[in-house]
Amino acid sequence: MQQIADTAVGPIEYRLESGQPEAAGQSCPVVLVLNGGHASRDSRFGHEKLTAEGFTVLTPSRPGYDDTPPTVGKTAQAAADAMVALLDELDIETVDVIGISAAGPTALALASRRPDRVRRLVLECAMTWPWGPVIKRRASRLFGPSQGFTWAMVRGLLKVAPRLTMKAMLAEMTTLDAGEVLDRMSAEERAYVRQVFMTSRSGQGFVLDLEHEISDLSEISVPVLALYSPNDKTVPPAHAERVRDEVPGAELVSVPSDSHFIWIGSCAEQVWQRRLAFLRSGQTGQ
Repeated sequence: MQQIADTAVGPIEYRLESGQPEAAGQSCPVVLVLNGGHASRDSRFGHEKLTAEGFTVLTPSRPGYDDTPPTVGKTAQAAADAMVALLDELDIETVDVIGISAAGPTALALASRRPDRVRRLVLECAMTWPWGPVIKRRASRLFGPSQGFTWAMVRGLLKVAPRLTMKAMLAEMTTLDAGEVLDRMSAEERAYVRQVFMTSRSGQGFVLDLEHEISDLSEISVPVLALYSPNDKTVPPAHAERVRDEVPGAELVSVPSDSHFIWIGSCAEQVWQRRLAFLRSGQTGQ
């Protein structure tokens, strides 16, 4: 259920899903999930299932998405500060952070600026380098003021020509043949991808994402796990390699998934187990 927190920097929409503690009297560690570009309040990537593993999952709508206004935090750094304001309002002292795709700069800025509030950071196909100028111009045309029309057209095409539409969308997310990638998917996995596209909205948030940058990763001191796919066209491996090169002690895991969607396919269980082990390794003494 979505709620609105009246924080020190403005209203922030969020969803808080409580887990079950392992023992009476214990509290569940909180995982702050920062969804990527175009993700709406209705988007689900599977992280909510962490509640069954004893975690509480906090999923805010980042600035410009859903009912969180862009004024709350236009830069990655301001967006990171807004997340701290949300934690303050909810009386949450520390969190594990999962930064997905375009939310990478916000997640990195949060870990860099407030290591006192972040236990561990998981990056999942996360942006770390600035967007290229050609991509920015193209994305601004499609997902700026005309984003409502763009996504309405996508949803309409998914209803009348689902395979053709998903193939075209996947072509932007994989270096492999998109048709072959689609053919390898199970019916359940195709439904997952279709639902992601059906629930996508850019709002005013994605144009903010296009300008997000973080110049220095060397000050990040919290443990970092970066999961990425060598076949990801949306966020190429160079973004994870930057984490390896600049963040002391960062752990990189190459997930040979077919596309940007590392949460489905033959590698999905590997992603789940590596993430879960990493998050649990930070619970000692909590």
